[in-house]
Amino acid sequence: MRILFVDDEPNVLQGLQRILRKMRSEWDMVFAGSGKEALALMTEGPFDVVVSDMRMPGMNGAELLHEVMRRYPSTVRLVLSGHADRNLVAQCVGVAHQYISKPCDPEQLKSMIRNACLLSGDLVSGEVKRIIGSIDRLPSVPALYQQLNKALENEDVSTQDIGDIVQQDMGMTAKILKLVNSAFFGLRRTIETAHEAVAYLGIETVKTLVLANGIFGEALHFRTRAFTMDELWLHSLSVASGAKAIAASEHADRSVQQEAFVGGILHDVGILVLAANFPENYDRVADLVIQEQITIPAAEQTEFSVTHAEVGAYLLGLWGIPSPILRIVSMHHSPELSGGAGFSALLAVHAANVLAGVQGHHPFFKTGKIDQAFLAQAGFQAQMGTWHDLLAFPPKP
Repeated sequence: MRILFVDDEPNVLQGLQRILRKMRSEWDMVFAGSGKEALALMTEGPFDVVVSDMRMPGMNGAELLHEVMRRYPSTVRLVLSGHADRNLVAQCVGVAHQYISKPCDPEQLKSMIRNACLLSGDLVSGEVKRIIGSIDRLPSVPALYQQLNKALENEDVSTQDIGDIVQQDMGMTAKILKLVNSAFFGLRRTIETAHEAVAYLGIETVKTLVLANGIFGEALHFRTRAFTMDELWLHSLSVASGAKAIAASEHADRSVQQEAFVGGILHDVGILVLAANFPENYDRVADLVIQEQITIPAAEQTEFSVTHAEVGAYLLGLWGIPSPILRIVSMHHSPELSGGAGFSALLAVHAANVLAGVQGHHPFFKTGKIDQAFLAQAGFQAQMGTWHDLLAFPPKP
């Protein structure tokens, strides 16, 4: 994999070379001192990842990444930014896949680039990279989610500490309280504070909800006529709740139940990305699904040559979401590709996605088909009736 680092300060480039020296056997790393030099190097050969500073004379990082996006849309674009660069960072909304704070943690930098390299390889089609690369308004990881992740690096962190962070965001607090007191969780008492909600839901579930809220909140100009943001959110929440209930009914470990919930919440993030950025195209997808009664992935292939599962997994991968969740997002319509046997969070999300669509009111989500062969191979075909009953309740958005 080829990675291009761009910074006008020689000391910074030397520091990057030093901390990444051990990666030389895996990566072909090139270092440029300006945006102009970087573009000249890119004309000589393709790069999988560009990591750029923001404050540079002549051509700043925002201008460079805009040009990289225009000329080389499949290249992953990362920003190195300091606190004083907020105005420049604002200019990068939509063109930077990820932001790294300066001074950066070496392990975080390595992990982010490694993940980007993985996604730039043969596992992701050129069409997926082209679609993501051409989007002019790409959601970024919510700041609150990043704050939670940082807090969780401390082994002694408590639910009280996490509650303190969540309650700083009034919108997120309101959303979590509304959710935890809804029919999805069926509590016999009312939870009134962020601290109580974190203690009840668990830290990982709260992290997922914070991430999902940030993703859905980014799509402010959702202009499809086929369905609303609330309808997409309700479907995702129904799948998450149903997948977790299915996993619990099969006595799966708590970690599998949690994985099923997280995968359910995020399984259709690719629909959000495609519909928010290409509303007219996605309305045609919805028309095909509803009028021709074909599956959502089949209609997306016709319109985009990619599916929301591929796009969603790629975007979440750029953000560093764990690989088990990427597996669910990428395969929830085609679990047979996993090659796994027995019960899994993927199986739970696959089943819950179809059942939630059948029980829901929106025709767009009703076209999913259960992979009967996969279900039979896994030994769970007989449980479909029971799983259907688990999802048979009227959740409120």
